[in-house]
Amino acid sequence: MSAIDADLEALFNRFADGVATEADEERLGQVLRSSAEARQAYRQFMDLHSALHWDYVAVAAPKGTPELSQPSSHSPALGRAPWVAAFLAGIAVATVAAIVVATVSTIAIAALWQNRSPNAQEKPEIAKGTKSDSIAALLVDKVDAKFAEERGPAGVRFGPGKYELLGGIVHLRFAQGADMILAGPARFEVTDAQYVRLLSGNARIIAPATAKGFTVATKAANYIDLGTEFGLRVEPDGASDLYVFDGQVNVADPRSGKVLSEVFEGKSSRYVDGVAAVPPQLQATDFPTPGAIGLKRWEHYEQELLKSAGLIAFYPFRRVADESVLPNGVGEDVMSHGKIVGARWVSGRWQGHGALLFDRDSDFVHLEIPGEHKELTIAAWVKVDRLDFELNAILNSDGYKPGGVHFQLNRQGFPRGGVVFQGGFKDKIVGSAVQVGAWAHVASVMSAETRSQQIYVNGILVRERTWRHDEMIRPGSCRIGNWLSDTQGRLANRAFRGRIDELAIWNRVLTQQEIAQMVDAGRPGMLWSKE
Repeated sequence: MSAIDADLEALFNRFADGVATEADEERLGQVLRSSAEARQAYRQFMDLHSALHWDYVAVAAPKGTPELSQPSSHSPALGRAPWVAAFLAGIAVATVAAIVVATVSTIAIAALWQNRSPNAQEKPEIAKGTKSDSIAALLVDKVDAKFAEERGPAGVRFGPGKYELLGGIVHLRFAQGADMILAGPARFEVTDAQYVRLLSGNARIIAPATAKGFTVATKAANYIDLGTEFGLRVEPDGASDLYVFDGQVNVADPRSGKVLSEVFEGKSSRYVDGVAAVPPQLQATDFPTPGAIGLKRWEHYEQELLKSAGLIAFYPFRRVADESVLPNGVGEDVMSHGKIVGARWVSGRWQGHGALLFDRDSDFVHLEIPGEHKELTIAAWVKVDRLDFELNAILNSDGYKPGGVHFQLNRQGFPRGGVVFQGGFKDKIVGSAVQVGAWAHVASVMSAETRSQQIYVNGILVRERTWRHDEMIRPGSCRIGNWLSDTQGRLANRAFRGRIDELAIWNRVLTQQEIAQMVDAGRPGMLWSKE
């Protein structure tokens, strides 16, 4: 094994043994983003590690953890818990999406906390003031988050101890699957994977059946989750307000443990020193969802994107008074706005953000991309419902004239297309298809100077095309989600089936790093959801 290979193996071992530092996390992310060979080596190493240590994980799992069975080599959600560690350690989703299953099972999460070698000599760094070196929760996602000095997590790890969030929003996932989304300012204390004390602030709890009994304690009362979703607010004076969004929460006396009340979906309660009172009216913004983190991150990113060099069109899919108009956020020329025909406004990547649903052969958005270009990059967020046709249009020039652009998916979900030109070309698929039912970022990068095109899915190169003859890029009259076919009837029906949310066009070539940054900024959530 070469020196570089040995160094990588040592890095992988530190992650597998649970002793990786923040510097290790950053380096692993860089390595996996930049090298397909390294990603393959990491996958093989962690598969082997999971097989060797699974028996130890089953024995060492904490009391109350669901029974762990031997994973199949074909079951990434169960057999690759260390992948989850790398994923939640902050590696860009653009990289990880190619090597992990984004929807993490509760069993894999539970296994993660105990998946450390019993022979390891080092222990992971933990927050000052914690009671032990165990890990109760991991930081899944955050935006604008700032912790008080010596009251923050160790990297992404939350061990038992006291924490103070000064501002922003954080999303924690506990070992048995409970999610806690906290909006700063907030003060809280983690005891273990099933017990948290909220001293002040607002928290949303989403707990699956595996986390039944997850408890949030306050000065006024203890709140015991029975597999549900609820919001909890603790005032500086200690008063606590409960709002149950789904299921049931039991409210117990913090001293005796006696159940004071059972609160069901749609109901609320307020306790002050164990005494019931009338809760204030619930406000929509009181308890952020995981999606709220992604939306706020995207809002920051949008301002930076509008300043990016070469941006000639940006459609953020923001609904306006005239719902037949798709506004272009670049410039003030009303002629650059899109005209919506048939497609309907629906929810986008996050609640409160729009998208257009294309579900009929007659649905499309017409727009103009004027001029002649040596380079062009087209990027969009899409969620495919079905792939009804041989080709399914994302953005196509009308007809089939030389210089026109086609960006579409084939029936298997692989992106294809490019510049219309005369003569032959070479086409090579090097990556994975777009998944049906999940949000994906797609980008087509075209250059007349190099006679080449690269297509990326979630920041990963999936297709390359080169051609022999010169042809300038002239998109002209285009349709989003459909195609105005030429007179020769080439696969005339290419109607898209699904949602499109955000479309951006540059008159230059974007690098893979720029595209990966775009994916990370605009992703729906750290744990990519099909919702």
